Amino acid sequence: MELDWASGDVILADGVEVARADRSWFRERAEVQIGSQLWEFRSNGWGGSELTASLDGTVHFGARRSGFLSSTWTLDVGESLELKQAGWFGSRLTLSRAGSPVGEAARTGMFTSRPRLGLVEPLETRAAVFVLWVAYVELNRQSSDGGSAGAAG
Repeated sequence: MELDWASGDVILADGVEVARADRSWFRERAEVQIGSQLWEFRSNGWGGSELTASLDGTVHFGARRSGFLSSTWTLDVGESLELKQAGWFGSRLTLSRAGSPVGEAARTGMFTSRPRLGLVEPLETRAAVFVLWVAYVELNRQSSDGGSAGAAG
């Protein structure tokens, strides 16, 4: 399964539209239409250490950064996953379940902030869209701080 944050904030799964996002330009927040449901993805906590996905005011998915200078996220999407930088200075993120890699995220191009998430094991669509958004947030943070958070591990 491959998810792309395509042009126009359309999210594709294996080339088929599964969601549309309306991102905030000044905050790490987005309203994401997945099927008939309108989700709110947002950053919370000091320094944006927590990301959540809510539907009708109820948090369903969450991600917590392991430390202020860390690029490692622990995700709860109905199962526990970990998203962290692949290598010291790379621009890729590895998604793992119980220590085993299940996917990888990277930017779709050199001059774009849009991520692509390739999964070797499928995730439920809503959970996969949230994981893609967490990757989007982390990759943008790395580019805006010159990669210092990513270099810290």
